[in-house]
Amino acid sequence: MDNTTRTGIYVAAAVICLGLAIWDGTKTQEMNRQDAAKIGEAFFPDFSDPTEATGIRVITYNNDTAEIKPFEVKFANNEWRIPSHYNYPADGKDQLVKTAGSLAGVERGAVAGESELDFARLGVVDPLADGADSLKGRGDRLTLTKGDKALVDLIIGNEVEGQSGSYYVRKPDEKITYITKLDVDLSTQFGEWIEPDLLQIERNKLREILIKDYSVDETSQRIVFNDILELTRNDGSDPWKLAELNEETEQVKTSTVNTIVSTLDDLKIVGVRPKPQGLSSDLKISGSVSGDTRTMIDLQSKGYYIVPTQDGGAELFSNEGDLAAVTDDGVVYVLRFGEVFTGDEFDIEVGSANGGDDAGKKPEAENAEADADGEGTPEDDSDLKKSRYLFITVQFDPSVIGTAPVKPEAPAENAEAAAEGEPTPQQKYDAELKQYEQTLAAYNDKLEAGQKRVQELNQRFADWYYVIDAASFDKLDKGREDLVEPKKQDEAEAPAQPPAMTPPVISTPETTSTPAGTSTPPAVSMPEGTSTPAGTTTKPAPATSSPAPVTTSTPPPSGTTGNPATTSTPEPAGTATN
Repeated sequence: MDNTTRTGIYVAAAVICLGLAIWDGTKTQEMNRQDAAKIGEAFFPDFSDPTEATGIRVITYNNDTAEIKPFEVKFANNEWRIPSHYNYPADGKDQLVKTAGSLAGVERGAVAGESELDFARLGVVDPLADGADSLKGRGDRLTLTKGDKALVDLIIGNEVEGQSGSYYVRKPDEKITYITKLDVDLSTQFGEWIEPDLLQIERNKLREILIKDYSVDETSQRIVFNDILELTRNDGSDPWKLAELNEETEQVKTSTVNTIVSTLDDLKIVGVRPKPQGLSSDLKISGSVSGDTRTMIDLQSKGYYIVPTQDGGAELFSNEGDLAAVTDDGVVYVLRFGEVFTGDEFDIEVGSANGGDDAGKKPEAENAEADADGEGTPEDDSDLKKSRYLFITVQFDPSVIGTAPVKPEAPAENAEAAAEGEPTPQQKYDAELKQYEQTLAAYNDKLEAGQKRVQELNQRFADWYYVIDAASFDKLDKGREDLVEPKKQDEAEAPAQPPAMTPPVISTPETTSTPAGTSTPPAVSMPEGTSTPAGTTTKPAPATSSPAPVTTSTPPPSGTTGNPATTSTPEPAGTATN
């Protein structure tokens, strides 16, 4: 090999080495030296004030069901709402500020991945990504907004093994994944973003609890009444009394009643469903229940039936009876317990994303058969929980706040003169009239306050079916055997061997009531000898045997007093319909 050839080979090798060196130093999207230099910088340096955030959205992906599960809270039109949960009202300001504060100044840590090939391994695939190739390794996407502007937008992946509190994180528009220390104060639990106190009842103000123990037999289309249980007390510190209690041999089971009171005071909802628009409008205007065929179908799907009554009105019945709680200001909360269903957390909160309320619902008959066979609950159902629909209306009972004061009569013109030093008849009348006017003003203030409170609560409850957990229902679903216990011998005044109690006789009336939209009329069975609830003159009346389809409900005429727990729209005496 001559010198010229050897020199050419050396030159070519040098050119190749130079090219490799230049190529190695070229910036690429997968490995950018400038990106590496961002370590320690904030992901969003312009976001520093947590109070400017007006919305938050969290998108998660369920690998087992291939469902995208969104959770969103937003401030718009001067109110907080949860768009992901049918725009239900939220109590979101404080929660959002805490979450935003924990994301302000989040920094980029060490580089963990440099390309899309690392996404699935690190769990930072965008949960909103399209395509079957990106089904695995999806992370949670967290976005903070101010109006329509994104303040923070991050995909949070797997927790770093061996580094507690550290996660793989990337921005959706970047391919570099970082290890980032996160202490995000965030909850996507629906119940933690809403008003926690559903009924807003103060337990010491409860004066009456009326339990209508009935059920709807969907197979035979019959409404079967078992009992009407009336618990009352005159003051918040008084013991509860049960109507028709044999005080010689029986006593109220205080622990059970206290459980009912505590559950009402602390009743929580775990999910919501919107009512049909026409139905919610009726409730807001008058507190009554009516609707077309589609409304009836929606009601029945959740365990509720509108039944015509003999007086031309209508009454709402539910699958598992109802309970009325009456406070000292005349406010009557009527809780109607509807259909039970089984589902995971997302099913319970908003219904299945794939098929409405029934998707994910496990029929109770199947559960019973599995238990009977000794199979128990399958492992796959470990996250499923029982819940029940709850329909709430609020009414006003003026009798609870007492009767209106009576105006004193003026003295006769020829009334005898008073003895010396004593007030004259006219002076007595003037004093009594002044006292009457003060008492009447206080009475009218109570009437007005009670009616206003009822209107506010109906406005709040009218749009929604609520979902409560099965445990809360079990604490409220009590019969007479749960509320009564034998009196202790040393306290009993009756003979040592009291006569056995005679069970109530169940009679089946000849007339039956028909839920609107059904072909077979449900029969109503009532126990004989049941007590009439406070404030009523008659027991619940069964409907006519062949009622016409009901499309509207008729409130009782002004000047009558209805039973708050047995009529759908009782009106206060002498007051106009809301």
